Amino acid sequence: MASPPLVSPAVIDLSAHLLHGLPGLPDTPPDLESAVAMARAIAEAGTTTVVATAAMVLPDPALIGQADAARIALAAAVREEGIDLDILPGLELSLDAVAGLDDESLVQCTIGRGGRWLLVALPDTGWPIALPALMQSLEMRGLGIVIAHPEQCESVQLSPDRLRDPIGRGALIQVDCSSFGGWHGARAERSAYGLLRAGMANVLASGAHWDRPYPLGLEAGLLASEHVLRRTRAELMWMVETGPSRIVAGEPVRSPRMVPVPRGGFEPA
Repeated sequence: MASPPLVSPAVIDLSAHLLHGLPGLPDTPPDLESAVAMARAIAEAGTTTVVATAAMVLPDPALIGQADAARIALAAAVREEGIDLDILPGLELSLDAVAGLDDESLVQCTIGRGGRWLLVALPDTGWPIALPALMQSLEMRGLGIVIAHPEQCESVQLSPDRLRDPIGRGALIQVDCSSFGGWHGARAERSAYGLLRAGMANVLASGAHWDRPYPLGLEAGLLASEHVLRRTRAELMWMVETGPSRIVAGEPVRSPRMVPVPRGGFEPA
């Protein structure tokens, strides 16, 4: 069932794996037709801007140019089809990739190429003890991290409080809306809800993949947030509007504290 369009002039999906034709990369469509179909579904779900993420597991600056070429070709095809969707650059980096790239390459990898925020994925298993030192090094270079879908990582599923240290150091937490739909298993779904309840989820992204249906997109995360946080839709739109817009612009981000409370407002930063 198609989702109702989100009532908003500028809804930003911070991560959808819709770059096509990049050999050997996970979660990317195999051809342009599949990528355009995915872009159409994203736009029909009410999103106006999407960051087209490709995964960089090992430090490979050549991938940045390859991803740019694929994104430009996709954007042209999307315009030709009359799909109203802005497609921005961005890569989802492993910690090894972050540590192995030079400063210029890291800036090229920032979300939306805003020059500040890197989308970083934690390892599937095990907790990275080098994370604090890496974050300190990035901060000295004017860079920060958005931790991508930590609810899908075993270490966070077992001990979500592990995230409190990187959060205290300035990291933002992005939860995949697909986790609320059970696409990554029951443990990831429980963890996603748990991060909401703990007030540790700052922004939402679809985490869309070309080979899976896109029935709700960002709406799935907003519905879950309404249920868990007992906030109004207008309040929660910060997670898909203001927060993401500041991230792609490379601006400082101070997220409003979102924990379950009786109905009431908050003052966005």
